[in-house]
Amino acid sequence: MRRNEQDERQLWCPPVPESFPSQYDFGGYPERQVIRIARKYLLRKDNLRRAWARIHHHFPETVAPGPKLDILEFSTAHGAMLEVWHHFGHRVRGTDFAGWPDNYNAKAKRPGFLSDAFDVSHDYPRAKKNLGWIYQPIIEGLGYQVDLFDAGALPYAYADKSYDVICCYQAIEAYASPEKWINIVDEFCRIARKSIVVGFNPPSVKLRNDEDHMDLVRSATDELRSYNRNGFKCIFMEFGETRAGFHPTAVKLVAVDGVGKAKSRSE
Repeated sequence: MRRNEQDERQLWCPPVPESFPSQYDFGGYPERQVIRIARKYLLRKDNLRRAWARIHHHFPETVAPGPKLDILEFSTAHGAMLEVWHHFGHRVRGTDFAGWPDNYNAKAKRPGFLSDAFDVSHDYPRAKKNLGWIYQPIIEGLGYQVDLFDAGALPYAYADKSYDVICCYQAIEAYASPEKWINIVDEFCRIARKSIVVGFNPPSVKLRNDEDHMDLVRSATDELRSYNRNGFKCIFMEFGETRAGFHPTAVKLVAVDGVGKAKSRSE
């Protein structure tokens, strides 16, 4: 999605509350680990604005008055989606992958606004700091539960119908090749009670010039657009324009035929 389109979408949402902090608390983590995080993901206000608009657009039912929900996010990264949902009173949990190389983003320059962050302590230390997980300094400061595993390996270690809402933005391409995306979504349906959103990355320059790969992507997205099984049905597939051209950006599935009867803890 182009930058101006992101900005315009945010203008159609309520403003992000001023109560959200403007910077992350990195606890006792050294600069050498924090700078491994891409600079744009260290900008908490921008992360929150994107998550706020995404949730209002794709999950309006989670910002309306109603019962508190159990929400699971795949590929949590900096945790802004969890922050927003926690703000609305929901119970949140994330997942991520800890296998990044130690030298990932090692040449990044330290942003000036981090200068005072390294002396701040926090109350969520882990027994052992996982230097392989880039986002650990952020998530520990936020205090959220994030499970680390390879999301390409099925099945997941979550019980049937254990979460009301599942989201997975711009990550499914890293889990499996396009012809196997349907298997990932089937597994989401096993775990979810109410709704699922999967967001897609723009195809890379190399891949969008690969006709065989793009045929697989079109076939996979067509299958998801007509999804109607496992008690879930597609209600929309969103398209948007990026530097990669015009392509699918998200798909939403909702429970049908009483699949969501398993009660959440608030009911």
